Amino acid sequence: MATPRLSLHTFSDVVGAIYDCALDPERWHGTLLLVSELMASPYGGLAIHDYAHDRTGRLFDYGYDDTFMTSYFEKFERMNPVIGALRSLPVGDVATTMMLIDEREFTGSQFFHECLKPSHLYDGIFAVTLRSAARIAILFGNRRDDQPCYGEAEVRLFRLLVPHVCRALAISDALDLRTLQSEALAATLDTLTVGVFLLDRAGRIVHMNRAAEQQIKGNALGIVNHRLAPADPGAQKQMARALATATEAGIVDTLGGHAIALPDRDAPGYVANVLPIDRGERRAVLAPFAAATAVFVQDPAVAPPPPGEAFAKLHGLTAGELRFLLALAPGLTIRQAADVVGITEATAKSHLQSIFAKTGTARQTELLRLLATTAPPVQPS
Repeated sequence: MATPRLSLHTFSDVVGAIYDCALDPERWHGTLLLVSELMASPYGGLAIHDYAHDRTGRLFDYGYDDTFMTSYFEKFERMNPVIGALRSLPVGDVATTMMLIDEREFTGSQFFHECLKPSHLYDGIFAVTLRSAARIAILFGNRRDDQPCYGEAEVRLFRLLVPHVCRALAISDALDLRTLQSEALAATLDTLTVGVFLLDRAGRIVHMNRAAEQQIKGNALGIVNHRLAPADPGAQKQMARALATATEAGIVDTLGGHAIALPDRDAPGYVANVLPIDRGERRAVLAPFAAATAVFVQDPAVAPPPPGEAFAKLHGLTAGELRFLLALAPGLTIRQAADVVGITEATAKSHLQSIFAKTGTARQTELLRLLATTAPPVQPS
């Protein structure tokens, strides 16, 4: 089966269908069938693998029969030699099976002989289309053993499609906040009395906590075209300048770096702080939101300053220990708090034992009671 000649109209239709999937993920199955026709791939799909639970959490596929898919996930997924190679493939790059692994090694593998060969499957083409601290998404196609392997023309065509799939998944991932790591983090943010707005690199809001939702109902701050819009003209200019600096230069590394007054004609107003988050551990923690910047909006009249830094200095906690403790504070389990800050459960337990020793506490309830005496800015339960 040769790769069909590509028309601009056909390609445009497929790209449009890909972006439709960003808002309605159930469209992926039909869209992948369009991709399969372009790529002359009778089999393929889109898999999202959950690192935390080492399993494929979501899959849209075509061509394979139910028996094959059941046996693959029950027996063969862990022995697939391509999976390990894909984990080091940069997002957006395209590779075929033989680009990832030596052909002799591949055809000599137990995976090939027991899984692919009986189903007459041979070559594959792959692209990592999403990678976060919690998961990896892979777009893939397979050809039968009576078809030619994927060549340069197919690789070039796949490279044209993959950036659009990457963007669609990033949009979908930002909108789908009740999945994997983002669920625990969203719950944590909702406990804060300070408003938290997470923005992408274009300044669009990808998440607001409950306090933020209340703040935009007043007169000091609103939303226009999915972006924060202070009512005061001077505050508008300051906000725009702060966001540009945070996303482009990335030189603001403390909450006090950009303090912006947000006057309210009927009330004292708020104070906003801007923090870049698309680097280091902050990027890993907030990867599910596709967020580049956080804006913290505080009402000075009702929200006391967060006690974390003072508590850490008082007891000699490291920055990592403090982050874990504050994640634990709303009542999360050790594992949930570890997911929120992007560390392993073993590291979290090590942090907890160190915090016990430094604070003179012996149990989690005792530690959290000690922290609570400093009146953290969280919503009453």
